[in-house]
Amino acid sequence: MIRLCNPALEQAIIDRISEKGVALPVLPDIAVRVRKVINDPNSSASDLVAIISQEPAIAARLIQVANSAMYRGAEPIDNLTHVVTRLGQRAVGQLVVTLATRDLFKSRDKDVQAVMRLHWGVAAQVAALSHHIAKHHTRLDADQALLAGLLHGVGGLPVISVAEDIPRLKANRQLLLRLIERLQPRLGARIVKAWDFPPVFAEVIENTNNMEYDHPGSANDVDVVLCAIAQARGIATLEDGSPIPAAQKLQLDLSVDLIDNELEQAIDALAGN
Repeated sequence: MIRLCNPALEQAIIDRISEKGVALPVLPDIAVRVRKVINDPNSSASDLVAIISQEPAIAARLIQVANSAMYRGAEPIDNLTHVVTRLGQRAVGQLVVTLATRDLFKSRDKDVQAVMRLHWGVAAQVAALSHHIAKHHTRLDADQALLAGLLHGVGGLPVISVAEDIPRLKANRQLLLRLIERLQPRLGARIVKAWDFPPVFAEVIENTNNMEYDHPGSANDVDVVLCAIAQARGIATLEDGSPIPAAQKLQLDLSVDLIDNELEQAIDALAGN
């Protein structure tokens, strides 16, 4: 039985990724096009709607999320134009990138696909929690926090890809999930840098296992996502029983479960359930 914490094994996986020439995941085309539109000061809402309309599955899920507890207004939304009008182009752009990323979490191997589904489900949970925490406990951009929460796990994809060719690893789901958790910070940071995302996303990903993370000044996106991860993992304090600095900065009691029925619906909407 391979130990769950095995630096030699972790390095072997990193080496295997390099040896195999495992490519870093490529940002889906619709996400690239949407980011280009929202970063263009001359673009319009109709330009954004036109791009999203070309991907019916993304469009349908976007409307589902817009009607979830995260964004729900007085009246239900039933078309993309209304989604953009209510949420704004930037928020919609962040959501499309979030939803399109789901397409990266796929495998032809049924055992590996089961791990992919678990990994995506956790990412969706952390994303929804990040949005909720940022919206209700900070003045930070909740939509950016949502995307950062979702992308915290993108570094697990190369690890899962390598597992397809290692039967012993593929068959040990607990070990594989543990390796993903431990390796995704360094790999994920490389991925979002390759995607040319703002530095804040790499900083979030690099610190996803660092519950002792602390810094001067007010709360930032790293604090938000760390608290979301702690909630998702059922962690309320540091290992020695002392408070988690991010939770202190946010004045958040992590022993209280933030996931109610409405947030559960939002998680399902993000996960595509």
